[in-house]
Amino acid sequence: MKKFFLGALLLLILISGYVFREKEVVQEEFLMDTFVSISAYGANTDFLKENVEAAFREMRRITGLTERFSPESMESNVQQINQEAGKKPVKVDPLVWEMLSEAKKYQRLTNGAFEITIGPLVDLWKTAGQRQEVPTTDELKAVLMLVNSDNLILDAEKQTAFLSKADMSLDLGAVAKGYAVESAAEVLKTAGIKKAIINAGGDLKVIGKKKRFPGWQIGIQNPRDSKGVIGVLTLENEAVATSGDYQRVIKIGTNEYHHLLSTENGYPVNYNQSVTIICPHAGQADLLSTALFLLESKQALDLVDQLPDVEVVIVTAEGEILISSGLENKFHRGENYD
Repeated sequence: MKKFFLGALLLLILISGYVFREKEVVQEEFLMDTFVSISAYGANTDFLKENVEAAFREMRRITGLTERFSPESMESNVQQINQEAGKKPVKVDPLVWEMLSEAKKYQRLTNGAFEITIGPLVDLWKTAGQRQEVPTTDELKAVLMLVNSDNLILDAEKQTAFLSKADMSLDLGAVAKGYAVESAAEVLKTAGIKKAIINAGGDLKVIGKKKRFPGWQIGIQNPRDSKGVIGVLTLENEAVATSGDYQRVIKIGTNEYHHLLSTENGYPVNYNQSVTIICPHAGQADLLSTALFLLESKQALDLVDQLPDVEVVIVTAEGEILISSGLENKFHRGENYD
């Protein structure tokens, strides 16, 4: 009888271990011009699937609100604002209003280097790629007259946004993806999921940490070697975003021009090869990675020192790696990076 009891107890322990063994659910989708992957972990597969799908629904909603060109519907707040430029304010979703407000703040902090009213300049370079001719100085000067967030009027009480000059145009490409990642993470956390990772083309948010590890191990790509990393970050409940001169390129003749453009002369900025931001909020990480890429390396480091809970890894134009002081125990340099 005792042997039977012990055997039954052992069987119960084994079954319990099997039933409550951690499950993984992974879902992928193409959104915001990139592949998005959400991996969630827990005891119940159906529960994980349901909430991962809910997270994707929220990301799709934000995608719809922030697209510049939405031919099938008028749900895009950004498209509405652009179409009403110089005419009237547009009431926007609270999350879109938050994005616009934060973007204006960093426009001021970077003395105008970071801009979300950069739509006309982006369009000019897209046309240049199609016609295979670099924009002329006169063309650049003309569109730069339209790039200034001082002419983006936000009304906090009415939750409206207004571009005060005709032909101005918003482009939230440096903001929206990070906010979508953060919102997806909030969906998962609200549901009670304690371990997950969301990856939207390099904009990442990690929830919790892996068992038996001090945190999630996240590699930072070598800007000059797509298969290499400059180092590895160890993260827990944090977000990461990288902006680099290798990510989106327009080829004109034999020359390549990346998409991170100067608001002074209209040409690609070449102070850095890449800038990676680590902070609690994925939207802030996305925004700051672009904003700091547009600054000289030392200026970017100085700005990070003023921002709470924000860290940075910079690869300068010369290939030197610079890190902020708070990363000493979180960033491990790659052995093969020169």
